[in-house]
Amino acid sequence: MADKAENAKTFGSLLAEAWEHTPSFICSNDDYIYILYPADESKEKWVEASLTFPDGSLDTKEVEPTKAIALLVEELKVLPDYGAESIVSTKAKLDEVAARLGTLT
Repeated sequence: MADKAENAKTFGSLLAEAWEHTPSFICSNDDYIYILYPADESKEKWVEASLTFPDGSLDTKEVEPTKAIALLVEELKVLPDYGAESIVSTKAKLDEVAARLGTLT
């Protein structure tokens, strides 16, 4: 099993990829950071990943487009618990989220 620092580094790369791909969904709250984005331009495969705090557990997988939509809907269902501010929609917020990865070293 990878350690927290390795997971944070891996997730940092995925986070940067998610930011560059359109469409993508990134959210961050006290419990985890979640990303969902197309793996390539064809959008036939999507990457879903989450990193939990404080244990640094990383979960990542590739899914089909229909499954990606279902996963997004599930994530949106918990959004009211964390608030709309948990959605990462600016570069400044992305930088804050990326900085959190350093807490897992």
